Amino acid sequence: MKRGTTPPRWSWTCWTDRHDGGGRAVSGAATDLTHLQEALAAYGRGELDTAAARHRLASASAATGRSGSDLLAALAGTVPLSAEQRAALLEGADSERPSASPLSSTDGTESTRVTAAAWGTGEERTRVRTASAAESGPDGAGGTDSAPPTSGPSGAAEDAEEGVAPGRVLKGRFVLEELIGHGGMGTVYRARDLRKVEAQDSDPYVALKLLNDDFRRHPDALIALQREARKAQTLAHPNVVTVHDFDRDGSTVFLSMEYLRGRPLDGVIRDRGGFGLPPKEALRIIDRMARGLAYAHQEGFVHADFKPGNVFLNEGGNVKILDFGIARAATLHRGDPEQGRGDHTRFDPGSIGAVTPAYASPEMLRGNAAEPADDVYGLACVAYELLTGRHPFLDERGRKLPADEAERLGLRPAPPRGLPKRVSRALARGLAWRREERFADAGKFLDAIKRPVRIRRTVLAAMVLLAAFAATSWWITIRESNIIVSVDDLAPALSDSRDLILRGDDYLADDELAQAHKSYAQAWESAQQVSDVPGREQSRLRALVERRMNDVIDRYIARARDPEATVYSLELLRLTLESLGRHELGSRDEAIRDALEHVNQRLEQEARQ
Repeated sequence: MKRGTTPPRWSWTCWTDRHDGGGRAVSGAATDLTHLQEALAAYGRGELDTAAARHRLASASAATGRSGSDLLAALAGTVPLSAEQRAALLEGADSERPSASPLSSTDGTESTRVTAAAWGTGEERTRVRTASAAESGPDGAGGTDSAPPTSGPSGAAEDAEEGVAPGRVLKGRFVLEELIGHGGMGTVYRARDLRKVEAQDSDPYVALKLLNDDFRRHPDALIALQREARKAQTLAHPNVVTVHDFDRDGSTVFLSMEYLRGRPLDGVIRDRGGFGLPPKEALRIIDRMARGLAYAHQEGFVHADFKPGNVFLNEGGNVKILDFGIARAATLHRGDPEQGRGDHTRFDPGSIGAVTPAYASPEMLRGNAAEPADDVYGLACVAYELLTGRHPFLDERGRKLPADEAERLGLRPAPPRGLPKRVSRALARGLAWRREERFADAGKFLDAIKRPVRIRRTVLAAMVLLAAFAATSWWITIRESNIIVSVDDLAPALSDSRDLILRGDDYLADDELAQAHKSYAQAWESAQQVSDVPGREQSRLRALVERRMNDVIDRYIARARDPEATVYSLELLRLTLESLGRHELGSRDEAIRDALEHVNQRLEQEARQ
């Protein structure tokens, strides 16, 4: 939310039902005061949902990042407080901070399960641009760039809150074990999830990104980041890292993510010493990166900071794109041109804008809102670097140049050698200076680099007949899958999909719908990357996944129609249902539309009260 503007309707609502024209309570003062005291105490313990329920905040995220005094000041217009009452409340709110407390609900369930995770390493370091209220204008611009953060424990200690170190337990659940990364947003720890330990999970680790003081000084940034993290929880693709949750323990705010074992792509490129990867391996990685971005673009996401440091190559060779949890929530504003150049991300917690100039399009460097075509520019830069071992635009000293500087100098990258012409043409188009000259999204870039398929006329005729046969037999396949086929009957080539389905079944049995949905969606997407799988096996898999996905959708719809659902949970359910409605899996489109209409009506009614 930009400073100096009216908060959106979901940020704050009056927590007392009775107020005069000035917004002050006129009756029930004692009860109101008790509720406020309970709210502030819950806030002090890090229980945002409880705090929100006590004073009827439309979103628990409205309390994120605020001290007790900040929260009290924000609510001062709703309850008349004497100086003595204010002091007494603050003493109770700001002093409480236990080392462990129950996990806050995030989607209407008791908790969200977290599976394995690492994030935030690599040579590209984040630069932070902070802006105080006095420096920020209406659009959130202003402030200065800090020096690059120091990596390693010594640098982390400068930004980490007192008491955050290996051995500490967050939310009574996550045991911090090892510092694995540090950047402008905060520090990243490998953590052991005690719930998974209790369940005897063979891989109980997650990655926790602990946000630094810059975010705690910008409550609006935390609110926006929380909403982006909630949206990112709906992404389910084998080439996109899983974001599990956004939570807090006292004043410690953190993101929990999938823990990855492997290396960031910038390290892989650096190890080649200026030489590109073998073309076959490079093209495989490019294909996977494009698939992940194409999926995100289809779901309405823009990454806005795509670079080698935000791509991870795990031990099995799979590609994972990181940082969709901090997708842009506001316009990026440029700071000191000498800061944030090259490989470093320029990040403004006052606007949730992040950009790495060497991989940012000209439009993003001018501060324009990011679009999928801007991700294509970053993707083309990374692809070129994988193939050649060097950035497409270098100066005489070998420094990576931002697009605006390269354009001013009239630079054009030399086509990589030994590549099919279609790939060279796709790279050249992806690196175009103008959005309208680039591919509109990563899906179109992916289509351009694929090997063309030449179909003979006889094969084409056969395909027409097969399509007709499929149309008449599809219902038989689904019925067979429902009655006879189980996941154990899937072909060995689909073993990864089988494991993901079984994992989703475990989540579904625990009513953890978000994680069940991710597992089922990944089961289907994983199969699309397996070659030589017979069509019948694909049909069986789809039927098995769709049946389960429909179950997930039905449960979400039931939650949306629950008359006891809070405004906060309805906001999250609306995001989830919108995402489910866009997904290719599931056959509950009409029911989703009806549920969304019901949710919107409920939220409108709450806004009028």
